[in-house]
Amino acid sequence: MIAAALPIIGNKLVENSLDDRLTTLSSYGLEVNKAETDSSYLSTKKHFEFLLKDSEKFVAYLNKYSDQQIPPYVNAMFDGVLIGADIEYCNFPLSKDLTVDIYPLTLSKSMMNSIKEDDLKFHDYLEKFLHSKGVLYHINYNIVSEDFDGYIKDIKENYTLKDATVISLELLNATFEGNGELIAPDSLNSNIDKINLEVDSAKTKLTFVLDEFSSSSVFESQSTYITGADLKSLRLIVDAATENLLFDANALKFNFSSNTQGEKAELNARSSLKDLSIKSDKIDIVMKDFIYDIAVNGLDKDSLEELRVVTSKTKVSSASILQKDMQNAVVKLMSHGLELDTVKLSLEDVILDQTQSLKGFDVQSKLKIKEDKDLAQKITLSPLLVANNLDMTINIKLSKKLYAKLNSGVPMSSMASAYAKEDAENVLFDITFINGEFKVNGKALR
Repeated sequence: MIAAALPIIGNKLVENSLDDRLTTLSSYGLEVNKAETDSSYLSTKKHFEFLLKDSEKFVAYLNKYSDQQIPPYVNAMFDGVLIGADIEYCNFPLSKDLTVDIYPLTLSKSMMNSIKEDDLKFHDYLEKFLHSKGVLYHINYNIVSEDFDGYIKDIKENYTLKDATVISLELLNATFEGNGELIAPDSLNSNIDKINLEVDSAKTKLTFVLDEFSSSSVFESQSTYITGADLKSLRLIVDAATENLLFDANALKFNFSSNTQGEKAELNARSSLKDLSIKSDKIDIVMKDFIYDIAVNGLDKDSLEELRVVTSKTKVSSASILQKDMQNAVVKLMSHGLELDTVKLSLEDVILDQTQSLKGFDVQSKLKIKEDKDLAQKITLSPLLVANNLDMTINIKLSKKLYAKLNSGVPMSSMASAYAKEDAENVLFDITFINGEFKVNGKALR
């Protein structure tokens, strides 16, 4: 009898979990427009269609779980979107993952109406493409362990607009895996083999190609967050009648971490780029081996959170009020003191016109803002009063060829020559600003 009842119990457990999630979504503006169930003794299939009726509530809900806030103009893009979801699960408890297919059935009414007015055939094509589940997220989710994995359905589409513009989109092998709630996972790893977008019109051809992108995000605890991304190559080509442009970046890596476990918060950001090419009818430049490593220490946690809340506001009475709130939050954060350490900012080589190697630069710096509860008052009276709150050292090493090129392009920079030091290959600047006194290579700036 107990074994026979297991599927009923399992179905009820999943039903309760789904009901809780649907109730939460409904309270944030996403209404169930359609619900169908096909259930047997062993398994259950459900089909839902969700209508986004209150985009402001829904964006506010997403922002609660997002480290980077969704901007206000996205609200209009979400409003009236219809989303389909197919859910399938085994009624035996804990026996199999729940599978979900999520796909947009239509864009917002304003967007679809605008497309319809401009190009009726493209509107009909897009409508048919979406209803055929042209954009689809497939997720396998274990309700108990909260492990999940899935993929985005491959896209290979071409369409010619009424003005003969050809649009091509290719998305290949986009996969992901992680753990935690789907809306706010504790960890998430994703990979995309390729994104290729081409727009070919009578006057301009635009090509955007992204190859082998991967990213990972981990919440190690409630107060530690680590994220990183790797990209094999990114290419943007604009072929226009007036000017041609090639932007080509290879081997980009980025890592960011935050830690608020101690009395003060710490932020770290590191990135590297193997090479970057920018070519047009007027310029041909290649930059090799870029590295950026920066750390911010000694941040007051309460002030940092206040700044995060201010920057996350999606609806304010005016831009001037938001600007004032951000200014006040930044000043409050700095009044508690902090240290900004540029561990490394360097570029190995700059190549002009494929022949002229200028070599590169290397910069290291430390900036300390001293704690001062009267900082806001000093800034109001006179920004010069803040000078004694700052201690700064900057060490700059420029190749002689790069320095000469900068001088030829910006003649005023030749004034720096009076303070410059040199070694066999480089021009050196050791800059200090301590106790209100500014010096370059030991000489007071006059």
